[in-house]
Amino acid sequence: MSVLPAHEVGLVLDGKAYLGWTAVSIERSLDNMVGSFSLALAAKEKTGAEDWPIKGGDACQIVLNGETLITGYVDAVQRRLAGDDRGISVRGRDKAADLIDCSAIHKPGSWSNQKLEAIAKVLAAPFGITIDVSGSTGAAFKKFALQQGETVFAAIERMARYRGLVVYSPGDGSVRIGPADRGERTGQITEGVNVKSAEGTDDVSERFSEYLVKGQAAGDDQRHGKVVSQVKGTATDSGVTRHRPLLLIGEEQSDTASLKKRAAWEAAVRSGKGKPLDVEVPGWLTDAGKVWSPGARAACDIPSCKVSGDLLVQSVTLARNETDGTVTSMTLVPPEAWSQLAEPEEKV
Repeated sequence: MSVLPAHEVGLVLDGKAYLGWTAVSIERSLDNMVGSFSLALAAKEKTGAEDWPIKGGDACQIVLNGETLITGYVDAVQRRLAGDDRGISVRGRDKAADLIDCSAIHKPGSWSNQKLEAIAKVLAAPFGITIDVSGSTGAAFKKFALQQGETVFAAIERMARYRGLVVYSPGDGSVRIGPADRGERTGQITEGVNVKSAEGTDDVSERFSEYLVKGQAAGDDQRHGKVVSQVKGTATDSGVTRHRPLLLIGEEQSDTASLKKRAAWEAAVRSGKGKPLDVEVPGWLTDAGKVWSPGARAACDIPSCKVSGDLLVQSVTLARNETDGTVTSMTLVPPEAWSQLAEPEEKV
């Protein structure tokens, strides 16, 4: 495949790139493990050129500026006719879509003393999808069992939650398990420089002045009575100035340290999620010449929305159409909105 123009989206099938799309939408998000794309080309008249041999189910890649954004399959192809006008639309998703669509069927349906990545690799292998791990996945599961009817992704994502991790696709057809925040800066978003529109929100409706998490711990000869029956942890949110307490019940067999961690996590995540920034910038590339992507941070300076500092890119939509031209729409949040806390494992 030859080098593609920097600002052209290429749909690559069998090493051949199809270009010239008049309408483009490519979506990638931390909220959704798979990226998706929609491409359209409208011609005012039939030129006599050979019809593009694109069909549903084709393996493909979406390439932009030398970066592979999606490695997956064509979900659907539509061909249109209206008088002399012709058109074709193609949409598809990342390879990992099969893990979202398909049920987790495996014998045996349970594992003992296996680590997260080992179980995930077994579940993903029939689909030809590799599992990559970023950082530690913690201890092996004493027992993990599939739930009747759950999808492959649901099973993998459930294990990831138990270890305080997220599951996402880096665009190369694999599935990565690790932290949501890659800890790298992807570009700058500056009012008066590259902001077409922006909307910053400060929503305190789900925030509270104090978080109190109560739980119980198992007693023994040294620790008993109130010491174990009334363990608790607290945290405050200085951004909430009126009295708004929230009591949460922790899991069984808690201790003070874990409950304090849970309370602090609730305060941080709720605060972060209450401050989203929706912004639209021209073009598809950062000031560093990279395609905007989720999981990286952007240095934001938008005084009109009272936004200043690094925010985490949560979702990205790269679009091109006749009305808006070539733009990138993003939702960014404070990094603490995606801080992770391992959930307690279900009893099996």
